[in-house]
Amino acid sequence: MTLPSPNQIAVRAYTEKPGFEPRNPSSSDVGASPWSVTFDTETTTDPSQELRVGFYQVHEGERLDEEGAFYRAGSLSSAEVATLRAYCARHSLTLRDVDSFNEEILLKVGYDLSGCIIGFNLPFDISRVAIKHGPARDSMRGGFSFNLVKTERRPRIRVKHLSRTASLIDFAIPGVNETPRGMRKRAQRVKAHRGYFIDLKTVAAALTSRSHSLESLTDALGTVTRKSGSEEHGGPLTDSYLQYARADVQATWECYLALKSEYARHGLGRDLSRILSEASLGKAYLTEMGVQPLLVSQEIDRASFGPIMCAYYGGRAEVRIRRTITEVIYTDFKSMYPTVNTLMGLWRFVIAEGYEVSNGTDEVRAFLASVTLDDLQHPDTWRRLPAICRVRPDEDLFPVRANYDGQVNTIGLNHLSSECEVWYALSDVIAAKLLSGRAPEILEARVFTPGPVQKGLKPIRLFGDPNFEIDPQKDDLFKRLIDLRDDAKKRCDDRQLAIKILANSTSYGIFIEMQRDNAPKKETIRIAGPDGVFRDAESTALEQPGNYFHPILGVTITAAARLMLSLAEAQAKAQGLGWAFCDTDSLAIARPDGMDRSDFHVRAQAVIDWFKPFNPYAKPGSILQMEDVNFTGHGELEPLYAFAISAKRYALFNVDDQGRPIIRKASAHGLGHLIPPYADDDLAPGVLEPVAPLNTLGVRRWQYDLWYAILSAALQGTPDRVPLEYHPALKKPATLRYGATSPALLKWMDHYNAGKPYAAQIRPFGFLVGFQTKPAIQCGLAEDLGAAPSKRGRPSKALAAKPVAAFERDPELAASRAFDRVTGEPLGREVMQTYAGALTRYHISPEWKFEHAGYAERGETLRRRVRAESVMLIGKEANGVGEFGERINSTTTQQLEIGAVE
Repeated sequence: MTLPSPNQIAVRAYTEKPGFEPRNPSSSDVGASPWSVTFDTETTTDPSQELRVGFYQVHEGERLDEEGAFYRAGSLSSAEVATLRAYCARHSLTLRDVDSFNEEILLKVGYDLSGCIIGFNLPFDISRVAIKHGPARDSMRGGFSFNLVKTERRPRIRVKHLSRTASLIDFAIPGVNETPRGMRKRAQRVKAHRGYFIDLKTVAAALTSRSHSLESLTDALGTVTRKSGSEEHGGPLTDSYLQYARADVQATWECYLALKSEYARHGLGRDLSRILSEASLGKAYLTEMGVQPLLVSQEIDRASFGPIMCAYYGGRAEVRIRRTITEVIYTDFKSMYPTVNTLMGLWRFVIAEGYEVSNGTDEVRAFLASVTLDDLQHPDTWRRLPAICRVRPDEDLFPVRANYDGQVNTIGLNHLSSECEVWYALSDVIAAKLLSGRAPEILEARVFTPGPVQKGLKPIRLFGDPNFEIDPQKDDLFKRLIDLRDDAKKRCDDRQLAIKILANSTSYGIFIEMQRDNAPKKETIRIAGPDGVFRDAESTALEQPGNYFHPILGVTITAAARLMLSLAEAQAKAQGLGWAFCDTDSLAIARPDGMDRSDFHVRAQAVIDWFKPFNPYAKPGSILQMEDVNFTGHGELEPLYAFAISAKRYALFNVDDQGRPIIRKASAHGLGHLIPPYADDDLAPGVLEPVAPLNTLGVRRWQYDLWYAILSAALQGTPDRVPLEYHPALKKPATLRYGATSPALLKWMDHYNAGKPYAAQIRPFGFLVGFQTKPAIQCGLAEDLGAAPSKRGRPSKALAAKPVAAFERDPELAASRAFDRVTGEPLGREVMQTYAGALTRYHISPEWKFEHAGYAERGETLRRRVRAESVMLIGKEANGVGEFGERINSTTTQQLEIGAVE
């Protein structure tokens, strides 16, 4: 089965809010006072997760000033309050009710004394101690505003969810004017105090490049006090439970000290509370070196970013040999983004006072006509790649962003034809020639060169170590970081992870960052497309660039990475080899049928060796490397097989002497939205134990078991029939867990919350569950929901039920309490899909962006031929810039439609 090719393609636009003004990040930060409060809450186990008891510590520096407990009146029985009082008396702890804790501890220390407020998963704990909440406004729109006390004279705390590991947290301006009258008369005002909030979940993710629970973080940091489990959640308060809860605060404090010490090794001036991600760390280093962002260092007509952004595409992820067991050598490129940065000399752009753009049409045409594969082995060739080209595609092999499946835009490398003129990075144009043998027609080329070096740049020393000095005027940062990391790995220096994080955080993402603001109703947004002209439109999806936005870098880096994969593909073909799949920086080189294994290894090594001249680093070798999964524990090559379903859905495995799969690496793509149907220790019978820790393999236990079933069926010659009865939990309703991280998500629970007292409601950052539904016809909803029959007499697609429920650990119990989040009507199990039903098609997931990649199809996929009659402007990946209901002229006589959702 093959769906028809789309007749419309989508390209990115540059967008910003009216009045947007770039600002220069500063390393100067007054910082928090020596005071801090660390706290944690324990809640009921029912869906409301109401506060029962909490513990806190107040420190001045590292000196413990006060330790205590707090509780919410009415949430504990008189006997439990007596137990709590006795416990606090024995351990000399201050006992407060939650109102006293909020005023005398959180607000006094955090606001009045400008101290740090420290916790693990702070948004949840803040929500538990709050007495009321509402939607946040202004810069925190899309988040929550929490009242801690009844008076408006004291500040509220605002929280805006950013990601699963990070949230923005600050104090709102109090309802009372804090600026003295004398200052107001002089038109002066006291600068708003926004506070210092340190969520250790966020800091740990930034400094360790891993998402942690408090338990895993204490283990990773080796703290004296460890987070432990408790069987007493929800039961009467006991001394042992109170000791457990108190120990959590001590463990949190010890983690804070360890992470603070780790951060101090970086020697950065930015306060720890300002570190929200690895990208924050990278920005802090650039600021420390005195690097000014592009938007500050040069006056630019930002509408000119429109054509540049039109050339932006992300990483390349494809499956070439689909649902067929294929022997492979699995390779990946060493530090792909730092490497292409170094080869193209992009550090010159980072430290420059802007850039210059010139018309290089004739020069680029001549370069394209003459460039060969061998030319790209020379570094000088790569320095010519910062350029974009306007082309009129004619069966040219380009990245194409389109709605291949009728639902969402994805990107495929396909044969594109169009009367519309489209912008592509020069790297993509070269890749099109090298893979197809035919050079695309270039109508115009814009070549970018860096301006003069910025003034005020200064060297830095990583970790304060003179051996780790980086001089931004003399060193290429990207090359220097990888050399330092190689040296640290050689010496088993534990600083290698910090260097890796820094290399990753400065080499790509910050240069293409677009900050999203979801407006409750349409507002004006400025959009620049391929013609480089601003137009105003109306949208609820408001996006504008981050501080270090530099579209030339963002576009050129990803295009060069795609070129690298194309070169690897071309070299594999030159050696008579195929490839099974690729994913951003990796390629699974495939052994053709009939080729001797030793010959295959020799040819694959030749592909790898071809990339040796590309290596810009001190450590010799090829930048294309064999991954560890290719080798046994003794360092010998072992036959490795791939089974790829679709882009990013694949597994790598060996086969034991009984013909069973030994999984070495697997993808959880397309599975992570589901709550695990069973625990990691609830083993499925007949499944071989993993040969490595599950986090090393890349999956949870239930995902591992699913891949084991898929691979076993394929090895037995029945890849279309994967039995899903291997675990009884797969009969449970397929359940998705959500955090109420925004007002829009919390609104799903309006029907549940209606009429309940505040303490009994699902509140911000609490949890809820959704359920995957059966097809409407299958569950009989079409008639019930009044769906009209189709023209051919069959029911049309019914309005989908939207079952949700308050969070319960037992999916069966949650399902029995489900209701439609729109109507509030109860919904029965008959509309809910089981895990087995939800997974029925996982092993045959189609890859609609290519031909020969439908549900039941196997073997080699084919690139589509796309004829685009129109081009659509979109915003950030998966986010539309709004549906504006208007059209503007493109650079040809065709029409350019603005605003479909990707």
